[in-house]
Amino acid sequence: MLFLIDYENVGNAGMKGCHYLNASDHIIIFYSETRKNMERRFLEDITNSECAFEICKLCKNGKNALDFYIASKLGEMFGVGYDGAAVIVSRDTGFEAVRDYWEKRAVHKRRILLSNCVEDGIVSSNENSDRIRELRKLRENLTIGGFFADYTEKMRIKAVIKSLFEGTEYEGMTEKIQKLMEEKEKTPKILYLNCLHFFGKDSGLAIYNKMKACEKL
Repeated sequence: MLFLIDYENVGNAGMKGCHYLNASDHIIIFYSETRKNMERRFLEDITNSECAFEICKLCKNGKNALDFYIASKLGEMFGVGYDGAAVIVSRDTGFEAVRDYWEKRAVHKRRILLSNCVEDGIVSSNENSDRIRELRKLRENLTIGGFFADYTEKMRIKAVIKSLFEGTEYEGMTEKIQKLMEEKEKTPKILYLNCLHFFGKDSGLAIYNKMKACEKL
């Protein structure tokens, strides 16, 4: 994906999601002397992603000057053969005209996405990728009360397991044991098989029997 960042417009907020960039992406940051500093974390995320990285500083201030830079660079990229999705990261609604031209008027149609930050651009692309699936999961809306109830139960089970195996040879395995108890499917049979799988026949059987006998689990 190609990202054209109107940094003067969005600032650091527009860089949210940079850690989801990858080597197949290309990011170009357009900025001016007015806003020339960026938080280190975003710049390091970009370099760590191994994506193609460019910057373009405004030569001379003028009304909507950076917008014209971005539109011109987009045309240049398409002109040299780029045919993937392009994301313009800006809050400026004027870029809707750029999108409409390439999607509706251009002879060779191109897909333009408009977003307020890098993360939104990735999600709106609807690409079939692990990063999209991860982002959608992270952005899922949960009820605060329901989440807290799950958290409370998780802490209760953690305390029970810690107490149950304290002083035994399995004391150092309580984190792994707790993960087994957090599985969505934890019928006695599945729990038994998972114990054998993760801890071996003898240890797994001993751990399973100890949990089975505990009335608090």
